[in-house]
Amino acid sequence: MVLLLICGCSKEIVITSIDQIPGKWQWGSTCGDNDTSYVCVYSSTSHWATVDFTSDGKYIERHNDSIFLETTYTLTKIDDSWGTLILENPSENRPIAIVNQQLLITRGGYIDSYMKMQ
Repeated sequence: MVLLLICGCSKEIVITSIDQIPGKWQWGSTCGDNDTSYVCVYSSTSHWATVDFTSDGKYIERHNDSIFLETTYTLTKIDDSWGTLILENPSENRPIAIVNQQLLITRGGYIDSYMKMQ
């Protein structure tokens, strides 16, 4: 009985499709090529970010609790795992993917990875 209570309280978020993007996402890392090497930057307690995709089409990106970008968005779906994030202002199309329950957003030569918070 105790084991059932413990297991029943866990709320693991399982992400398997682009359709599950609306909600709040926590940035984990940004990786890509600069002019000389492949680099990664990781989230920390002093350097973190979130992206909120609201159900009414707003994209709100915060860096350390300050709004970095607020605009509207639409998603075009290629299949369950791949699509395009279309931002209104600035006008940008960013390839996106769901891989291993992470949201990957491509920005130029870099890929940002996010885990869903809610």
